[in-house]
Amino acid sequence: MFELTPFGGFRYGGTLWADRSDLFSRDVDIASDANFGVNVGIPIGDTPMKLELMANRQATHFTGGSGLFDPDFRLADVDITYYHAGLQVPFGEPQGINPFVILSAGLANIDPDIRHASAENRFSASAGVGLKVPLSRNIGFRVEARGYFTSLSNNSDNCRQCFDDQSHDLYQGETNLGLVISF
Repeated sequence: MFELTPFGGFRYGGTLWADRSDLFSRDVDIASDANFGVNVGIPIGDTPMKLELMANRQATHFTGGSGLFDPDFRLADVDITYYHAGLQVPFGEPQGINPFVILSAGLANIDPDIRHASAENRFSASAGVGLKVPLSRNIGFRVEARGYFTSLSNNSDNCRQCFDDQSHDLYQGETNLGLVISF
């Protein structure tokens, strides 16, 4: 069956590194905040797997602080939207609760609300695990935890202090709850 799953959740983590952007002269964090989106699950032949299309948005802000217990302050708003296509792979014996693994890739649109800054689209990938709990043949709940990787690799004209090219990408985590509508 096809599945339409509107969801909401909470996305956490993420750092914008100073050597990956001209927005700030130092590393800044992305504030944890709510997210919302929709998944569309398309059956793949006679298998229990589904092709999954996802759009997922977080309206948040960059924060700064100089130490572990220093207060954070709001630097600028930013919207991060993921557009992914992936594979939902169920595992185990489906008997009420249906566990699955999700792998996806696509684009992350990072749109800072800063004068003279424009939105950027970057390659993104995610992996996660979840559970679908059917309430009836056509309605159920979906709970999942997912991690995101977004490439922030530099072009030579955008790099001020590129000493290494490791670990300076964007990593975020997310937990979601959705309503599964099957048809």
